[in-house]
Amino acid sequence: MKAAVVERIREAKVLEVPEPVTEAGSLKIRVEACAICGSDLRIFTTGDPRATFPRIIGHEIAGTVVEIGKETKGFGVGDRVCVAPGHGCGDCKYCKNGMENICINPKPSVGYASSGGFAQFIVPPVNVVKNGFVNIIPENLSFEEASMSELLACCINAQERAMVRDGDTVVIMGPGPAGLMHIQLAKARGAKKVILSGRTPGRLNLAKEKFKPDLVLPEQGKELVKRVLEETDGIGADVVIVAAPSHEAQELALHITAPRGRINFFGGLPKDNCISHIEANIIHYQECILTGASSSLGRQNKEALELISKGKIKASYYITHRFILEEFNEAFAAVERKETVKAIIFPWKAKEELPS
Repeated sequence: MKAAVVERIREAKVLEVPEPVTEAGSLKIRVEACAICGSDLRIFTTGDPRATFPRIIGHEIAGTVVEIGKETKGFGVGDRVCVAPGHGCGDCKYCKNGMENICINPKPSVGYASSGGFAQFIVPPVNVVKNGFVNIIPENLSFEEASMSELLACCINAQERAMVRDGDTVVIMGPGPAGLMHIQLAKARGAKKVILSGRTPGRLNLAKEKFKPDLVLPEQGKELVKRVLEETDGIGADVVIVAAPSHEAQELALHITAPRGRINFFGGLPKDNCISHIEANIIHYQECILTGASSSLGRQNKEALELISKGKIKASYYITHRFILEEFNEAFAAVERKETVKAIIFPWKAKEELPS
């Protein structure tokens, strides 16, 4: 089969590689669409401690089941499915309590230490299937729309951790793909007012046009704090989601959060530069809740597909660029230049066959 193999940082080639063999407890999937995640870009451009080279990366996967492994239940040949990068062992106390994303005995994750979706076929690790990270795509969704569900599941995890609920005022810091998805999700969860802040004019304008936050704030630093307080009667936001890998945004988040407000650090920082200096007394005296969010759960991936199917999340709004497998390097360059919102690679299509 053809696959885009990342041989080392910033070096990838489309090669003929052995087709994966279906194993007991898993299934073989023909990959129809695989979206590029910010994590994929990080693996490709700087590396990731969870990823090994050479590696077929990609974990926002939609495809068709072509073979069922022995002992695999719940799927049939021809099923349209999404695959997410679950790494839970299924046996530790966290996995047994429905928290596979913070497993203390993690297995290789799809697209990191296990082969991913920028290939014509994938056989997910058995634990990924067992823990609910392969889910049936609703009939009314295309493969490319369904591939948006993995990022949405991560956003669901974050908003569950931050307890976004009816009547909340939510500030989202960062207008990247995840930040834009957080807008729609917060509204779907009943938020009364959603405010987006960010630095990139093009993304902020796109947000106004398609994703409809109640307010877009380009201000930064003290000016952003002033504007948020003005918009919240001097109290601050009920929830702040930091959807950018930014020290400044993390540090600022506490200053725009209401007493007993909830903050979620959704965007991770580089491993060699991961110390933020936050004003701890704000947490102490205002009883703020500071949470993190890493990856997602199997049930959240299923919920994500349902939200997209019901039209509560407009998956097509995020898809701005489409590429064939041979354009892997070109696709990643476009994502790195921030020309895209979400770009999708189609492993089986020729250029003239790409959706318009």
